[in-house]
Amino acid sequence: MKEAQKIKNRTEVPHEETWDLTDLFKDFTDWEKNFMALPKEEEIEKAIHQNFKNKLSESPKILLNCLLFKEELSRKLENLFVYASLRSTEDTSNTQATEAVGKIENKMSLLTSKFAFMNPEILTIKNLENWIQQEPLNDYKFKLSELIRSKKHILSEKEEAILARVSVPLRIFDEIHSKWNNADLKFLPVIDSQGNSHIVSNSRYSLNLQSQDRNLRINTFHSYYTEIAKWRNTITSNYYGNMVSGSNISKIRNFSGFLEGELFDDNIPLELYDGLISEVKKNIQLLHRSMKLRKNILKIDSVYPYDRAVSLYESKQNPTFSWEEGRDLVLKAIAPLGKEYVEIATKGLTKDRWIDRAENEGKRSGAFSWGTFDSRPYILQTWNGTLGDVYTLAHELGHSMHTYYSNKNQPYHKAHYTIFVAEVASTLNEALLSNYIITHMKGSDLAKSVLSENLENFEGTVLRQTLFAAFEREASKIVDQDETFTPDKLENIYLDLNKEWYGSESTFPEFTKYEWMRIPHFYSAFYVYKYATSYCASLALSEAFFIDENKAREQVFKILKAGGSKSPLEILKDAGIDFLTPAPVTNAFKNYQKNIQRAEEELF
Repeated sequence: MKEAQKIKNRTEVPHEETWDLTDLFKDFTDWEKNFMALPKEEEIEKAIHQNFKNKLSESPKILLNCLLFKEELSRKLENLFVYASLRSTEDTSNTQATEAVGKIENKMSLLTSKFAFMNPEILTIKNLENWIQQEPLNDYKFKLSELIRSKKHILSEKEEAILARVSVPLRIFDEIHSKWNNADLKFLPVIDSQGNSHIVSNSRYSLNLQSQDRNLRINTFHSYYTEIAKWRNTITSNYYGNMVSGSNISKIRNFSGFLEGELFDDNIPLELYDGLISEVKKNIQLLHRSMKLRKNILKIDSVYPYDRAVSLYESKQNPTFSWEEGRDLVLKAIAPLGKEYVEIATKGLTKDRWIDRAENEGKRSGAFSWGTFDSRPYILQTWNGTLGDVYTLAHELGHSMHTYYSNKNQPYHKAHYTIFVAEVASTLNEALLSNYIITHMKGSDLAKSVLSENLENFEGTVLRQTLFAAFEREASKIVDQDETFTPDKLENIYLDLNKEWYGSESTFPEFTKYEWMRIPHFYSAFYVYKYATSYCASLALSEAFFIDENKAREQVFKILKAGGSKSPLEILKDAGIDFLTPAPVTNAFKNYQKNIQRAEEELF
């Protein structure tokens, strides 16, 4: 029997497979030096009392200086926080990084709480709406207009200070879940149909479920959820803590419930969130049709959860990619976005080492793009060489390029884009990758695999993420009504949604109901629906390249360069996508239907 491969420790990982964090700090010694150089609480307090507190209404210049004073401190704190967090994600067992994250989180809470007076005092300025129309505050017009919009949700200075101080302990639920998910869970290795042993881990779970070997998929699924099921009481309590905290804070801020409070910053109406779920349910029969196709192609009696990720096209050998092959394929695919875009991306993925792609013990599962206004963008990914990894790279590179262009074209206070638009640039890159492979490699094994991948991506991004959004919606209703969670209550909600989504062509084993426990995005409440809306937007943009490439590129760069200078719905509308109508979602399902029909003709 072939032994399972050992995963490397972080110290054994080749240098070129890691990111270069020196934009932020050379090492933890440098980090500590800068941490110690931060102003003390009393120094911030003294500066505020001498220069700003009870003085903001005296002149626009004083208000501007206060905003700049806070920004200067925020940039220092963000650099320290992001560096410590990135070091922690590359190895969650790194106690030095964990301690650093705790230190800077506490420091951030203490220092930023000193600015609790700002928003309440700014809102007392009688001439504020006139001030923001002219120098020197006109560059802060959107930021301050948003503050005016939020007036009824801003509390007193004392109350704001209290909420600022409790913000760190209330983030502990996410940290607990992360430690559990990445460090505490230990899965038994599994055997495939040939008797070979395979590792089961967060990074290997999805890889194993893509295997054509159904025994490996079944055994991986059971190994994974046998371990997760042991923690159902703990994780239910932890998730309840996260949700009830968010619900109570939203109510304290005069929102009707948690969801309304979370949508407010992006200026997203509740009707858009609920409308997305409604539109998906209207078209859910297409997913049922896809499950029937999957059942027939795979020649199985029913589709189980562990059957959903395997490719519908079984090539003579599964497509695998070295890092260089996958990277270069992505760089070719994004060529429609222009020469400059590709050159910057190429440098980021080579010389400038934006990406940490190594597989090592303790590395955070999943993938993300992050960074600060003062650093290069950073990508965390574990490269296993699958087609899925190529798509993940395209996705995260889209985020990083969005960050790059936002930071280059907007000042600090307008550079940060909201999550609602964040996923557009990333999923657009995925769509361009699919278009490139299907167009330039027509009839190849890879093109047929991508046809399957297109279905899986739509199902995973629009349909599955909307299922998650519906689950969060139901969970939030429970806490908003001052009721508690039980494992059975959440498991039944999740299982019922799965049955509605995947239909009669699917079977739902006992372990299905535990899947909600492993989803880290549930600790960034009401985040996942934005994957679905963004994917619909990116499909519209990618299709526009077939009509008029130059015009489509202009639309994309309107999004990339806008940062957070407008509301997300306005930014997307400027690019020709209006989410206050059902059109983006309706058009996305038309695209999905075409791909199902194509798969029925070419793969079955």
